Amino acid sequence: MIFIGLGNPGIKYKETRHNVGFKIIDSLKKKSKIIEIYKKKLFNGWKILIESKEIIILKPKTYMNESGIAVKSAIEFFNQNIENLFVIHDDMDIELGKLKIVKDKGPGGHKGVISIIENIGTNNFFRIRIGIGRPPEGTSPIDYVLSPFLPSELELIKNGLEKAEKAIEEIVKSNVEKAMSLYNN
Repeated sequence: MIFIGLGNPGIKYKETRHNVGFKIIDSLKKKSKIIEIYKKKLFNGWKILIESKEIIILKPKTYMNESGIAVKSAIEFFNQNIENLFVIHDDMDIELGKLKIVKDKGPGGHKGVISIIENIGTNNFFRIRIGIGRPPEGTSPIDYVLSPFLPSELELIKNGLEKAEKAIEEIVKSNVEKAMSLYNN
């Protein structure tokens, strides 16, 4: 299995809404046993242990809108089937802190997901969508996803990120259907 967290590289974007996928990968990396490290041109990856099982986690080095280039490169490098691909990303159409695990869905306007579908030629992969909520009236979607969470939102997003990590652990331990039944809301 390969879990890819989407985000934008660089300190400027570290705390933005768009980088929740990176936050999940960073957290998993911190709390898991790292078996191997992969530093490639288009991505950084780690083979880690979860529930005594080896999985690959990674972060593209490309900007969000070009995520598909890195994802395709990773699938080829690790010789993975699309069925084993899990993409973790922010979603404005989901309430802040809520989680949805889906497969075979359209990109919903998410440029990173659009890039992945265009580069690998299918939407037949799992997505762990983390809700960041809608932008306030008068705020453009681009400005919104590139802004940090407000102090009043931090507890909700923290809970959402924790749920996403638990869902990933459940996917690895059991299966994706069980994770969906426990964590989709």
